[in-house]
Amino acid sequence: MRAARLSEGRNDLVLEDIDVPAVPPGWALVRVEAAGLCHTDLHIMDGVQFTTRFGKDYTVARPLVLGHEIAGTVVAVGDGVTSVANGQRVAAGGRREPGTSPGLNIDGGFAEYCALPATELVVVPDNVSVEAAAVATDSVLSAFVAVTRAGGVQPGETVGIIGLGALGMSGLRTAVLRGATVYGVDIDASRHVVAEDLGAAACFDEVEALADVAPSLIIDFVGGETTRTAVDVVQPNGRVVVIGLDERDLSIDAFSLILGRKSLIGSLGSDHTSDFEEVVRHLAAGDFRPQIEVIPLDYINTGFDRLRRGEVRGRLVVQPAPSA
Repeated sequence: MRAARLSEGRNDLVLEDIDVPAVPPGWALVRVEAAGLCHTDLHIMDGVQFTTRFGKDYTVARPLVLGHEIAGTVVAVGDGVTSVANGQRVAAGGRREPGTSPGLNIDGGFAEYCALPATELVVVPDNVSVEAAAVATDSVLSAFVAVTRAGGVQPGETVGIIGLGALGMSGLRTAVLRGATVYGVDIDASRHVVAEDLGAAACFDEVEALADVAPSLIIDFVGGETTRTAVDVVQPNGRVVVIGLDERDLSIDAFSLILGRKSLIGSLGSDHTSDFEEVVRHLAAGDFRPQIEVIPLDYINTGFDRLRRGEVRGRLVVQPAPSA
């Protein structure tokens, strides 16, 4: 099968012919019909290792087929699998567990076929495209969890969303769906119109402007200096959730954090397949409408170059094994 694989000493992907993966007991083989390109892939290609002394270890061993946003059709199941069956349209459920995380520490979705734990697969309804389901496993799900679980958003709450890229728009829409009054922040004013169409009360160019609306919850999809400012402007007893990885080192005003009795919270994906099941229900209802551009697998490195330069609106998706 054809696959886009990351090899030693490279920071791009190489198209290769490799064997179709075996299907261990409890796993399923998925014909990959959509796989999303993500900034996390760029970090991995640049050599970043997602590991800390305390926390989950997502150390990447090369060579590796990247791609962690995956949807397609089940074509084989291993012994003991009853949760999915051949012919079902499925998506990877969004949980990222060491040892079973596609595109992080097992081969992922930039290939015609991908073997995945069956318990991590969620059936995709007929009215949800495989492309939307694929990007929703991260682009929508990570934002959804940052707002709902990490942020604990409540109806009537005032929420600030920093960064109105694909994840930020999903986070904004999630907060609106949960009944919050939402304000967006992005230096690109063209994104303000889209955000307001999704339900934002207003949008600003700078994080400092959020001080005038006194949000009790801010979700930072950028990270770095924006996080420091978010801690300053969130109201006393408020929460700041950081999901953006723009900078590894954060500098926080301890007086603002402590005297304001504010909370700073990190958020990474989901630990619960049920979160993705809820996201899929929202997709089926039309609550989320991710902006998607499909590109050929042969042009995957060109797609990543565009992503690195900030030229992508929404999400890019490849179709390693287009649906019949």
